[in-house]
Amino acid sequence: MLSILAITLPVFLLIGLGYLVVRLEWVARSAVAGMGNYVIYCALPAMLFNALSTRDFSAIIDPSYLAAFAGGSLATLAAGFLLARRLRAEPLESAAFHGLGGAMANSAFIGYAIVVQLFGLAAVVGVALSMLVDLILLVPLTIALAETAGQDRGSVRVAVVSALKKTLSNPLVLAIAAGLLASLLGWRAEGALQKTLELLAGSASAVSLFVIGGMLVGLSLHGRAASIGQMALFKLLLHPAAVASMVWLLPPFAPTLQATAIILAAMPMAGIFPLLAQRYGQQESCAAALVGATLLSFVSINLLLLLLADRGALG
Repeated sequence: MLSILAITLPVFLLIGLGYLVVRLEWVARSAVAGMGNYVIYCALPAMLFNALSTRDFSAIIDPSYLAAFAGGSLATLAAGFLLARRLRAEPLESAAFHGLGGAMANSAFIGYAIVVQLFGLAAVVGVALSMLVDLILLVPLTIALAETAGQDRGSVRVAVVSALKKTLSNPLVLAIAAGLLASLLGWRAEGALQKTLELLAGSASAVSLFVIGGMLVGLSLHGRAASIGQMALFKLLLHPAAVASMVWLLPPFAPTLQATAIILAAMPMAGIFPLLAQRYGQQESCAAALVGATLLSFVSINLLLLLLADRGALG
């Protein structure tokens, strides 16, 4: 247990530090957005490109990993949507984001910081593939569901196409694509360029965790307990269970990537989750669920890692 806490405690201490520093106004809350942009536009793209471009292309594209993570994520999204819509009679827009809240993991910030400590840079492949599932599959699907509320087919189509365009111009997606292309062509950064990429990549983890903490300042847990509870429960328990089931059902693939998929699925919601919901008036319940899930994840992630370690899945 102490060896697991040695990995997870620094992650949550950095999140706590970000919250404390912004809460005490040592760093302005408005500055957190700029730090977040640095992570999204500079540090994480450098990390993703550097990790992918230095690996053999055949070792990156793992169909079994994609199938396991996508299958588990879609199953969780569908279950969350149906529970909110059919059993709790939530409006369509609300039900759509209840589904996404249970399935969209914080792979880039919290997940990356944990799996890289466990498995080294080899785990970045899993982070990249999981992010592609979230950004190219789950987010457009959720927007399509939300847009169908009182809209004609043309409006839905426009919204989905717009979401896909934004996704494809996302710097993280572009960095993944560039890393894959460089790997396919056998191109490697060298000299000053490689050193620059390494310096940027090295800053990704600490700054991203600080940003997560800073983003929590001002968010409230006040809201409908049923909605918050459903999204947090699905995200921290059902999502990793669904991905683990898919890993078990599919043909075997690299043990490191199997564990990475399950661990990433156990992360709380991505920080952009309430922002995606804002257009549809769902930001308050989504922000509250994000706070609750992030706080609870310290316990759930440690318990999951303890279970995986007991089964020898952490090496």
